[in-house]
Amino acid sequence: MASFFYFLSEVPSMKIYSCRFTLKQLVLFCGSLLIFVLLCLILRTENPCLPTWTAQTGATCRVDTKGEKKIAITFETLGEGDTENLLALLGSHQVYATFFLEGRWVLRHPEETKAIAAAGHEIGTHSQTHPRNLCTLDTQSMQHELLEPIVSIQDLIGYSPTLFRPPYGFWNEKLIAQGNSLGLETVLWDVDSLDWKNRSPQEIRQFVLKESGPGSILRFQNIAINTISALDLILEDFQEQGYQMVTVSELLALE
Repeated sequence: MASFFYFLSEVPSMKIYSCRFTLKQLVLFCGSLLIFVLLCLILRTENPCLPTWTAQTGATCRVDTKGEKKIAITFETLGEGDTENLLALLGSHQVYATFFLEGRWVLRHPEETKAIAAAGHEIGTHSQTHPRNLCTLDTQSMQHELLEPIVSIQDLIGYSPTLFRPPYGFWNEKLIAQGNSLGLETVLWDVDSLDWKNRSPQEIRQFVLKESGPGSILRFQNIAINTISALDLILEDFQEQGYQMVTVSELLALE
């Protein structure tokens, strides 16, 4: 599309009435127009696999709280994060969050899984192996990715999770339907903290505060290096502004 905008930038200097277009400009314009049309056709397909940032329907991204100042803090949990200190921080602020656990992480960290539940936090699933795009899997593989973490979590904490977040936020109607058949509601986010970019605590703080509002679902990673430091600041700010941090299920109950 850059070539298209380049072409447009040249238009004011052209003598349109005499049709003085160069062949190169005409080719660039036609090529850009073709790309635009193809993108429109792709997005209008019956079951597109869409990321969070291109679609806000079919899965929960934000909740209408009718003005109540409530926000859900969520964590995608995989890899080697500092669960102990994260739980300690949440406890110090008396905040309950929702953790979306990858199935392999649950198997590697059974005690941490139980500690999250014992601290009163909500547990959801984040697929079994965190594939790049669940939507591209066949039905059997998709069911495996959804079902395995449910079984592992239930074995450890005694109950089945009811929330699911697809890796990278990619979803389509088939994935949501498969989740529903297993008792899972698909939950995305409306504010990505971008902590995974290893921004400074102050950068994360400023961005989250600017983008959040009543009913927001915030996305954090358990393995990002500045998440705990940034979250300490963010929780203090939210509480000073009169916000209450709740689990996703508590937020959904307000709809």
